[in-house]
Amino acid sequence: IGTCIWDDEGRFVLAKTEWFSPVVDIDIGEAMGLLLALKWVQDPQLSNVDFELDSKRVVDKLHGKKVDISELGDIVSNCKQIFNSYFTNSRVEFIKRQANEAAHALANVAPSLPSFHISIDIPACIQNIIMNEML
Repeated sequence: IGTCIWDDEGRFVLAKTEWFSPVVDIDIGEAMGLLLALKWVQDPQLSNVDFELDSKRVVDKLHGKKVDISELGDIVSNCKQIFNSYFTNSRVEFIKRQANEAAHALANVAPSLPSFHISIDIPACIQNIIMNEML
């Protein structure tokens, strides 16, 4: 799982990678990524946070009212609870995968790192992506 935090002007702030074994379904991985990001950002009490996911299914389930008793539904339910309890003036929205390149690059290197890794400097694997986005 790869997570990036950007400030309100689009500048890099922090990145986090984490991986799980066994490898999970893509939507479950996206939902787990959101859950971990919600918990991570909740700790320093950041507000006005926009969470961007490239899984439309997870975003739709998060905004939906249907009860889902699947593993994915359980994770999304936990996300809803944390989001609604701690994040005001915040959003969870769908973005196309091409707009989420940095998070995917981080996720790809995550298995080669310790169980989780937090970067305060721009990780080498996303430097080119960030530079291209700044142009």
